[in-house]
Amino acid sequence: MFAEVAFPISSFQSFTYRIPRNLTNSIQVGSRVTAILGKRSVQGVIISLNTKSNYKGDMKSISSLVDDNPVLTAELWELILWISNYYVTPIGQVMKTVMPNRLSMQYSPPKNWYAKLTNALDEIDIEMLTKRAPKQYEILKEIRKTKRVCRITSLKSLSSNPLSICRILEEKGFIKLYKQTSLPDVTGFSFDPIHKEIIFNRGQVKAINKISLAINKKKYVPFLLHGVTSSGKTEIYIESVRQVIAQGRTAIILLPEISLTPQIAGRFKAVFGDTVALWHSKLTPAQRSWTWGQICKGNFHVVIGARSAIFSPLRNLGLIVMD
Repeated sequence: MFAEVAFPISSFQSFTYRIPRNLTNSIQVGSRVTAILGKRSVQGVIISLNTKSNYKGDMKSISSLVDDNPVLTAELWELILWISNYYVTPIGQVMKTVMPNRLSMQYSPPKNWYAKLTNALDEIDIEMLTKRAPKQYEILKEIRKTKRVCRITSLKSLSSNPLSICRILEEKGFIKLYKQTSLPDVTGFSFDPIHKEIIFNRGQVKAINKISLAINKKKYVPFLLHGVTSSGKTEIYIESVRQVIAQGRTAIILLPEISLTPQIAGRFKAVFGDTVALWHSKLTPAQRSWTWGQICKGNFHVVIGARSAIFSPLRNLGLIVMD
């Protein structure tokens, strides 16, 4: 087997390499590989595969496969080819722009302890804690105050080791402890989950109805949504995304700069929960790798970020919002 490899150089020329036997079943079009170009080991992308080659000289072999799992969707590969053709830019350079520098799928996001109330709470038992175990009472009171799931680390102001106290409360049947993955976020802004139906005003209803027609027809239609700050544009974005997701499609929300508008990300996560991914410069390389891999696997339905988020490897994209 042979592969045509494009490198991030100014030339449109691609280079033919032999595929080692141990990589034959792993390599596909769009795979990133390392190979010797001149005297250097360079990272490139495979643009085609062939069973034969007309080259008669001594042919170099691909050194290694960069990524363990597929890191491109068919839609993103099609976009890369289109950009290369439209902007008259070598595929290798386009690929370098589109893809994160390093993609290691070894990263696992950290897990944090959470507590939620049980139905076994008894006011008499709680009252007894005030006298016998004031620290336990303070922790339990704080958890009750949240009226929802409480992250254990948020209780550190009440105790140097809140987890140990929570374990005692769990033994008494007051709470239930569990671990949950903490998704890369770094917005520093969150909202309570939204379950109630939003009541839209007349202008919002008019805009939503027009956008809904285009969504249902599954046709490309651009809209200019005009409104001053706090006029309710974000609610229209959210409702439009909700309709797209209901059809099994995905959405990208492009913001001027993620660090300037964390509230939008928080509001989307309040509605769509952990199906929302954030993509921006504050993510570490490991977090970027993990997020990219999860998007490829279809675990995220909405991606929010700055300009580079447009290259998110979402499948079946149905809506792009440019805020």
